[in-house]
Amino acid sequence: MFLLVISILTLDIFRSVRFAHSHVISRLSDTSLNAFYYTLKTDAYDHSVWNDVTVSKAVQVVPGSLEEQPLFLSIDDTMIEKSGKHFELCSKLYDHAAHNGSNYLNGHCMVSLLLSFPVYQNEKILYLSVPVAYRLWDKEKSKLALAAELAAQAMKTIGPQRQVILLCDSWYPKAKVAALVEQFENLEMVCNARVDTALYGPAPARTGKRGRPRKRGDRISLDEIVLNEPKNGDWLIGIMPVITNLWKVKVVYALVTAPKNGKGSRRLFLCTADPASIPFDWESSADKTACSYGAENISYLPLAWYGLRWNIEVSYYEGKTFWSMEEYRIRSKEGIERLVNLISLSYSAMTLLSYSDETFSGYQSASAQETRYEIGQQIQADIILCSFGKFLETIKNCSILIKVVENYILSGFRKFQKL
Repeated sequence: MFLLVISILTLDIFRSVRFAHSHVISRLSDTSLNAFYYTLKTDAYDHSVWNDVTVSKAVQVVPGSLEEQPLFLSIDDTMIEKSGKHFELCSKLYDHAAHNGSNYLNGHCMVSLLLSFPVYQNEKILYLSVPVAYRLWDKEKSKLALAAELAAQAMKTIGPQRQVILLCDSWYPKAKVAALVEQFENLEMVCNARVDTALYGPAPARTGKRGRPRKRGDRISLDEIVLNEPKNGDWLIGIMPVITNLWKVKVVYALVTAPKNGKGSRRLFLCTADPASIPFDWESSADKTACSYGAENISYLPLAWYGLRWNIEVSYYEGKTFWSMEEYRIRSKEGIERLVNLISLSYSAMTLLSYSDETFSGYQSASAQETRYEIGQQIQADIILCSFGKFLETIKNCSILIKVVENYILSGFRKFQKL
């Protein structure tokens, strides 16, 4: 597994396990190619442990002065198109964002979890994001169940001391995912919701008359929620405490938005806690939207928090474009999950490295791809030096040439350390 991670970092494009074995692994180890296929498919090692390591490492890099700031978990799913019929669990899937001339594609659906955590950058609080885990949808469990399992596992790793906010679009706030808010006391949710979601007023005061008291008030339509016009931004915003069928008698906060130009329809967002009750230092935030909303009305902050959910879409784009997440050739479910999670682990490691090791602190403003490129160059240099040295061992009187090459390689490494 470690050699696979090394090859992921070394190669610009991780085309396949065979390609990695041919160009990197075979130069570092005598292990056969079949051993890697066998390990990915049948190894008894529980790869979900990697998820816990990513979460714990991300939490550890948060500065002590930011421990009261909330962590954000984002859940969503993505499609990976595959050709052929030999991949396990490959099926015809509906994809509203498909660009193949049809809304359907043949491939896999993967549910994933993303963690966003605060760090200091240029004396401002910036939220970085790392992919935590991917689960292949096998139709035995619903995507809601898979998402709930991933979020629950992350919450157990984070512990009960940190405030966590779960972000999701309108497809996920239901069933087992919605129930997580009741399962973990330190977890709240900010989500987009369908505009036809039933909203009710809070329970009215008891009248003292006989009979069971009402658990909720009258039904509320979106048009009844008064919209205000913030000084900044392009949206009209209204907020109201309500009760929904998603959380039964729990009072949540409905935020309704509409474009200021009047050319769009209203959108509904739900926050399961009073925004004022969640400690969030909007004054020091690097997010201009959070600063403007916090200065005008702290109740608008859930809309700025929901903006962090877009980072999971960015991780999908970077994973598919720069980390070859779609290039796997493994056919079994277990092998696909392990390889994709190894790629995710490598991606997260490159994001966390500059904050967890002072040697690489110069890369805090760089992307995971830039850090990976620099490290990959050094790995390639070490491999070349090792291979070249073995070749020169068969030639007499080559000590001077070996020293020249060694000094050249080490000078590049010293330059890299200074960065």
